Amino acid sequence: MLRYISIVLRTILCTAGAIALLYVFSYPFSLIAPDPAADYAEGLTAEDFRPWLWLVPFLFMELVSAAGPRRNLVWFTSLLLVMGAALIAWPVLTARMPELVHPMFDYDDGKLAQGMTYMFCVLGLTMFTRLVVLRFLYPPEKEEPDDINHVDADVLDPSTGLTVRKILANPRKARPNFLFGGVDEERLRGFRAILRRLRLLSNWKNAGWLSLVIGIILWFFLYPQPDEQQALQRDLQTMYQYRKLPDGTRQATFPAVHAAYRVMKHISDKELFAGLNRQQAEHWLRLKDVPAAYRSQLRDESDLSVASVDDIFDSRTRFLTVTDGRRTALLYIRTNKEGDIINISEVQDAGWNARSDDLRRRFGTASSRQYYY
Repeated sequence: MLRYISIVLRTILCTAGAIALLYVFSYPFSLIAPDPAADYAEGLTAEDFRPWLWLVPFLFMELVSAAGPRRNLVWFTSLLLVMGAALIAWPVLTARMPELVHPMFDYDDGKLAQGMTYMFCVLGLTMFTRLVVLRFLYPPEKEEPDDINHVDADVLDPSTGLTVRKILANPRKARPNFLFGGVDEERLRGFRAILRRLRLLSNWKNAGWLSLVIGIILWFFLYPQPDEQQALQRDLQTMYQYRKLPDGTRQATFPAVHAAYRVMKHISDKELFAGLNRQQAEHWLRLKDVPAAYRSQLRDESDLSVASVDDIFDSRTRFLTVTDGRRTALLYIRTNKEGDIINISEVQDAGWNARSDDLRRRFGTASSRQYYY
């Protein structure tokens, strides 16, 4: 009983470690954010440890699985449970929160797609090392059969022969195995029925596992995904979600700022605001449905210098700003000479990667100064 309790508890702990391993593989920037100051720091910085963070949950899993019996069962059960759950969640997240599955920018971390790739690598390597290499180097010990009729060769050696008196004092009798009469058909039918039940149970078990695997595969590939217009409508509903801070101000939620960037990118790429005035653009963005206090915050057109760009030399107007306090999505417009018709819309991001923001800001400032001076 204690053996099974140990296996269950270790499987739970190892599963927690596998969840942490998947998270570290998928979202390392959320644990140690890129810091441009680290480029000028001497000695080791926190960013130097980011590529090795996965070792912490990995070694934890190794210790837990090796702390008792059935270590391979504990290890592979934990890995497969987490990977199966991630595969089930994958299409749902892709349809509703794609920012958790795929990176929005080249300078963002790899998200769940990268994490699952690394998890499959871990699964493959550990299967090879545990089931092939270690079994070859340390084969399981085979138990010798307990045969009462077995006689060692040294017993038959004449030099070690026993006297009659010694044999009588310690007799060794073979255990005969006689079969009287014919075959017991009733007992044979009973054994065959047991074998059929065992075979049927094994077939049902294999069919159950196969059905589970096929079900996960079908779920992964056949879960309905939104088309471009459906994704746009989803993001238009999500981008105005916010939370109230203690000081009374409002901030966008994590999904809202990502949805806002996707909407702004769609507007910029398609030039949907070209030829519209401000009121028409606001109507397209459904700003009338946003509470007045938050709408005025979103539509603030005052000059704003963000981490990724300095607009001191730009003749563009900040039209819409969505931020969660760390990440910011901005939609800029350029108007005609009279300032009443939008000619061009541009999207700007900041806060996803501080190092990239710093490089873009310095490059943009240098280019602007070269152009103007």
